[in-house]
Amino acid sequence: MSKQPGSFRGRAKGGALAIVLAAVLVTASACGSSDSSGSSSKVDSAGLKAAEATVAKASERPTTIPVTDPVGKPIPKGKKLTFVSCGVEACALQGPILAAGAKSLGWTVDQVATDGSAEKVQGAIDAAIRNGADAVILNAADRDAYSKQIADAKKAGVQFVTCCSLATAGDGLLYNTATDKQNGPIGDYLAAQVVTDSKGKANALYVNISAFQILKQVGDTFDAGMKKYCSSCSVDNLDIPLTSLGKDAPDRIISYLRSHPKVNYIALSVADALGTGLPAALKAAGLGDKVKIVGQGGGTQNFTDMKAGSIDALVPADLFSYDYLMLDALARHWAGVPVNDAGPPYWLITKSTVPSDTSKPFPVVEDYQAQWDKVWGVS
Repeated sequence: MSKQPGSFRGRAKGGALAIVLAAVLVTASACGSSDSSGSSSKVDSAGLKAAEATVAKASERPTTIPVTDPVGKPIPKGKKLTFVSCGVEACALQGPILAAGAKSLGWTVDQVATDGSAEKVQGAIDAAIRNGADAVILNAADRDAYSKQIADAKKAGVQFVTCCSLATAGDGLLYNTATDKQNGPIGDYLAAQVVTDSKGKANALYVNISAFQILKQVGDTFDAGMKKYCSSCSVDNLDIPLTSLGKDAPDRIISYLRSHPKVNYIALSVADALGTGLPAALKAAGLGDKVKIVGQGGGTQNFTDMKAGSIDALVPADLFSYDYLMLDALARHWAGVPVNDAGPPYWLITKSTVPSDTSKPFPVVEDYQAQWDKVWGVS
């Protein structure tokens, strides 16, 4: 399990926090497909110029947190939050981040690990409500799977917040961030990088896990971006089944490349799940210097590969923004001010800009804590 989970969470019918966990919980079928119409040798000069401008902007590390307007009213202290984790390392990483943010607000976080099954998660939420929690935080909350718990929380006056879910806020769910639509710019950034790096001569393969519906928007914006920036470029699509994750996903990609030798760029919808082992597989197949990799997310191994020059670009998940945005929603609700519908910032990183320490999650905005403290009026 990589240590820097991507913003991919969401399963075929709502959401499991980690790809590995979802592979156990969800049964889905998938197949490969192609919509490539080929590409001509003529370069779309105007599109290339636009792509270069997008890459220049996307490559600048964000310096401002997503919400800058102060709460402006006293935020009640002493609130008790329960974070229900899926039990695997990728999920548990967010617990300490939430705890640090909550401490600034004078709150506490009870971190509850589960095995990720609906039964265990439901039980953890039920226990949190019984034990007097003021709020429950569950990433990638599936409204269908937890409808009873959300209704019970609402009845008990317990707030429910989530991130990385297809669920719409309202009717017991106070807040959701890193939604599919908010994640859309990631696909545009990746398309711009592919077109810029190839100088308008890309034949791209977008590799997806369609069982995770929250990924669809990124794929759509990648396809749209490729058309916008490079009318002569081509885009093929390959769908990887959940059963291949951690197993033969790299082999499936290599097999596709061998039968489609014009492909020179791979865009991964989830770099953590699809990219581990892929650079080595490309090298073994004699394609290491012919096919470049870009993607969303990124774990420890992905960033190690990037530093070695085996991955061209990534748009990493900003767990710190996910967690602090959820805390901010609770703070504003309890202070009696409107909640901001904000998404996380995005940063296109390459070998020249990747942080030196990628052994653990890193914030996109380096001084995020000081900025959030200012917004919340705490010190």
